[in-house]
Amino acid sequence: MLEALQQMLAANQFAAGGLLLGALGLLAVWMRDIPGKFAGWARHFIVTSLAFDNRDDLMFATLVEYMNAKDVLRRINNFTVRGVRQTESYTSLADELQQGGRPQPYLSPGEGFHIFMLDGRLMWMKREIQVATSILEKITLSTFGRSKAPLEAFIHAAMDARMARELNKIAIYIPSSYTNEWSRARLGNNRKLASIVLKSGQKEAILDDLNRFFASRLRYEDLGIPWRRGYLLFGPPGTGKTSLVTALASELMLNVCSLSLASPNVSDEKIGNLLSTVPARSIVLLEDIDSFFRRREKADASIKLSYSGFINALDGVASHEGSVIFLTTNHPELIDEAAIRSGRVDFRMELTNCDTHQLERMFLKFFADADAARRFAAATPAGRWSPAQVQERLLKSHSVEEALAQFEA
Repeated sequence: MLEALQQMLAANQFAAGGLLLGALGLLAVWMRDIPGKFAGWARHFIVTSLAFDNRDDLMFATLVEYMNAKDVLRRINNFTVRGVRQTESYTSLADELQQGGRPQPYLSPGEGFHIFMLDGRLMWMKREIQVATSILEKITLSTFGRSKAPLEAFIHAAMDARMARELNKIAIYIPSSYTNEWSRARLGNNRKLASIVLKSGQKEAILDDLNRFFASRLRYEDLGIPWRRGYLLFGPPGTGKTSLVTALASELMLNVCSLSLASPNVSDEKIGNLLSTVPARSIVLLEDIDSFFRRREKADASIKLSYSGFINALDGVASHEGSVIFLTTNHPELIDEAAIRSGRVDFRMELTNCDTHQLERMFLKFFADADAARRFAAATPAGRWSPAQVQERLLKSHSVEEALAQFEA
């Protein structure tokens, strides 16, 4: 057959010429793609790229917001602005503004192609927006080299910045008015544990106990004991019970679920559901429990919660793994011992008025004068002033002499 084809082409020069032209055409088409193929091969071997789009809201928002922190990306004259709310717990912008929240603008390179030097490395970015049934926004960040380490460093730095912004506040949860669930009411400012001045060793003791608890899940499981911990803070008003709980939550990056037993919305059924559905990594705070129950009797007829419902809820919280509950009271003698027995309360700490150590440390918080702090602590009666009273007077003082005079009368 091949010989017959050769004889036909030899006899028909027109057919042979057409076949040759066809072959040359195919070769030309193939060679036309060589530059593109070569560019693709080169890009594959000498360029590393990172692509992300708005279908992943967490990563896309995180990386775009991080660009605002880079001056070289903010200086690009074609940019996109993104409004970031600082307190997203409020359902509307109007509510947030009324509560003092101020959304911040974050700038990033706009749609198109951008080339720049970032952290001493040449990089370029392509930002595309496709509009169809939904809007797809895609960003590709590229740099020379086979190593993906520079782009991974960019991702990790963006995540660290996002986490620092989010974790700079603690989430405060309260019971929802409409359901038996928790609702995030607001984001509270972190309270540094170092700002809390207690008697020597108290702060360290309770922090160590919490750290041991969170590190001992397997031990609780092996022993068949519910993994939960109860704390009772008691003492006169103004001794820092609530402040200590907030500072511990900030230190350990925990949420705070604040529950008022006097709320008309809190019934036996609701408190049981709430304490069995506590958000992960949260502290449940029940303040001034002596104000709601005196022994086993309601302190006020308007309280819907029964004493038995309260006790059952405390036991029910044990079914929620990793739960931590703090009870505070000014009058522990008014609380029925069954409510704070071992198993419901595992750690008790009394916070009292300032001793000499606290007086000296609190003075140093306001005035960096060690000699004056010692004189202040020696001249001020121990056990007379609560931390709140000392703080109030020191805050009003604008000099060491004025501070000392506040307590001389």
